[in-house]
Amino acid sequence: MVTIYTSYFYQIRFFKPYMIPLSTALWDPKWYHSNYGNDYKFYDKNGVINGLRIPQFMPQMKSDGICLGTVKCETKNPFECKFLQNYYEQLCNLDFDRTIAMFERLAQAYKAKRNLKEDPVIVLIVYEPPKKLCSERIMIHKWFLEHGYPIKEIGFTKHWYCYSFEFTTNRLFIYIVFIVRSYCYV
Repeated sequence: MVTIYTSYFYQIRFFKPYMIPLSTALWDPKWYHSNYGNDYKFYDKNGVINGLRIPQFMPQMKSDGICLGTVKCETKNPFECKFLQNYYEQLCNLDFDRTIAMFERLAQAYKAKRNLKEDPVIVLIVYEPPKKLCSERIMIHKWFLEHGYPIKEIGFTKHWYCYSFEFTTNRLFIYIVFIVRSYCYV
């Protein structure tokens, strides 16, 4: 089965060529498309593809205007957030098996096209870093876990920590794993 992680845009600079970042954001940073618009794709200086998007994981218009941001947020709890509840409902409408099959086809085609020795890794990209809990990442992890396919946050950072998420019913536990090198998988 294909390996799937989550991460955020800043971390792409630390990715390896076998990592396939897929934006789940409605609006990507301009640099992710080399300032040429949302349809532009390119390989960065590390040989990592940039510009790929996954519309099935982008928040739908049903959620538009619901999120007030972390400063004006009334709940401060991601499991009570209306925006994230709508986003989770959106994910629940996806066919899980078809989604995994799509990721597997993408990984196989990418490996063949790039003539990679390593198996590609799918990385679903969100805007917020892991320490900001009000993020689509929470519901993405929950959706995968509920289908028996737990995924983790991939941590590529110059900082000395990475995050890992674990769900138990509606509780979220965050583990901080200390590392010594420039990146880690947790």
